[in-house]
Amino acid sequence: MKRLFCPAAAALLAALAQAAAPVSYYNEVRPVIQRYCSGCHQPASKMSDLVLTEYTGILKGGKKHGSAIAKGAPDTSPLVRSVNGALEPRMPLGGPNLPDEAVELLARWVREGAEDDTPAEARAPQVPKEPPSYTQPPVITGMAFSPDGRTLAVGGFKEIVLHKADGSGIQARLLGRSDKIHSLSFTPDGALLVAVGGTPARFGEIQVWDVASRKQIRSVTATADTLFAGDVSPDGKRVAFGAADKTVRAVELETGKELFKAGHHEDWVLQTVYGIDGKRIVSVGRDRAARLADAESGAFRENVNLLREKLYAVARHPRRDYILIGGEDRVPYLYTMDRPRALKIADDSTLIHKFEEQEGKIFALAFSPDGARIAVGGIASEAPIYDTESGRRVAACKGHSGGIFTIAFHPGGKQLATAGFDGVVRLYDAASGKEQKAFIPVPLENGEREAE
Repeated sequence: MKRLFCPAAAALLAALAQAAAPVSYYNEVRPVIQRYCSGCHQPASKMSDLVLTEYTGILKGGKKHGSAIAKGAPDTSPLVRSVNGALEPRMPLGGPNLPDEAVELLARWVREGAEDDTPAEARAPQVPKEPPSYTQPPVITGMAFSPDGRTLAVGGFKEIVLHKADGSGIQARLLGRSDKIHSLSFTPDGALLVAVGGTPARFGEIQVWDVASRKQIRSVTATADTLFAGDVSPDGKRVAFGAADKTVRAVELETGKELFKAGHHEDWVLQTVYGIDGKRIVSVGRDRAARLADAESGAFRENVNLLREKLYAVARHPRRDYILIGGEDRVPYLYTMDRPRALKIADDSTLIHKFEEQEGKIFALAFSPDGARIAVGGIASEAPIYDTESGRRVAACKGHSGGIFTIAFHPGGKQLATAGFDGVVRLYDAASGKEQKAFIPVPLENGEREAE
């Protein structure tokens, strides 16, 4: 007898099978918690001493209610009761209620036993025991010269590679948890190296390294996504950085304590810089604003700039409270952090100079150590160098392909380092723009180090 296919019956059977399948913590519950809960309940903030970024934190719970789940009993589980209105205040605090289907998903997961099905390969990553192997150069988004000019630190995959500043050889390979390093900064005395990065959609991390011993002395995790470019305070005691959760944060390097979490941006915060005296911070991001804030509390003061397009980079003049910003509209703008008159709507009175339009979006900016020149990197085939005062182009550093994501002047001021999509570090004469050396900063399996 021939069987007839019924689409409606097949769909019903599929729906019943899906409903019968146990709720997955890793694939279903975890994304809900990341979206609605992890912004407040994470290692860096620990509201109510509750961390929800990992399953172990859910089991441990907070200081007020204890464990967030009572396995098999959603009606007595604080995680469920706090989002369905049974506990006050209802969560998320200050935000819209969870959709009904999300609340039911959490309740069903608890009712079924609240098991952790996180795959072994996706559990909290550990520091690798051996340096990674590379078949091709990694994209480079973080790079910095040491204050004494002897070392060039370059971000790789789960590591920071310390090079001799002239590119002639590797000094050390510092292995860490983060897949990606978005910025590197030395403290002014050169004693510490601070890395800002993380693993996308997993965690953000601040790494603090003792330069002399090559040992990591602190790892601070924050948010459920990678962190973006940070800046070490002039006194070398703090680091401020941006995050995908629209916050600007600051951490004390000695203790790892979060000093503040400021939410005055409306989109991802991609870079921050301290003012000269360390009392103010300017942060930029996808909401188009260069926002000035108090460095102690994170309290918002005002926008420095007239809003135009998304901003991806900011740099501060080494001797004055001037900032250079750039982004999607391809134009570098030089602003003062001190407004000459009262703020007005559509006010651009802080603008000092507008430089020429670039070939593509701007992702990296840098001042020379004396502040006399600036360098610009982005989606372009060259990194131009300009006279800060006049805006005149004085050199162009060529050779990259695919985009330049990080640039740094040598402390002596005579050399510029650039790196980006092609995974090559290039060293240029800062006066002429002539390339002096190009090298791949990580060992490749085929032994290649010199770049074409």
